[in-house]
Amino acid sequence: MLYLPNYAGALRCIGQALQNQKIEVFELRTHADEFRLQGGDPNPPYIAVIELRFSIENITILDREGQARRRQSNAEIRFDSLPEILRAVGEYIDSKRGDLRHVNNTNSSSFDDPAVEIEYESRAGDVRSETLEMSFIREAVVRMYKRRARISNPINILTRQR
Repeated sequence: MLYLPNYAGALRCIGQALQNQKIEVFELRTHADEFRLQGGDPNPPYIAVIELRFSIENITILDREGQARRRQSNAEIRFDSLPEILRAVGEYIDSKRGDLRHVNNTNSSSFDDPAVEIEYESRAGDVRSETLEMSFIREAVVRMYKRRARISNPINILTRQR
């Protein structure tokens, strides 16, 4: 099983790679020292399965590339983008202090209310499966940005505003 101290950052990088390749439907699993992904082919006739692997080294490279793009870009933040969705899922796993096993967005019950299925191992060794509704994920993304905005504004720190 792959253990990372920060799943939020790693999953954001993977989300950026998937977004660049226009892959929207995927199943991600941890395996030994890497993430293994099977995704739906974004090109017509949409019948192929794409397989990708992300090692820790790949994620480090993707992170540097993403930081460089974010510094250069003044684009508005999309709270429903794949990188932000996966980042929120990673933060949820981090908050549970779990070890991620599986992330899946292929089995959503409907397009009206999509969801992400996750599986992780708790600190006690229990394997837990949960379905995170998209509304929950969007709220988590907004909370993360609000928290980061407070931290990055030194006036708030000096005046102890929350």
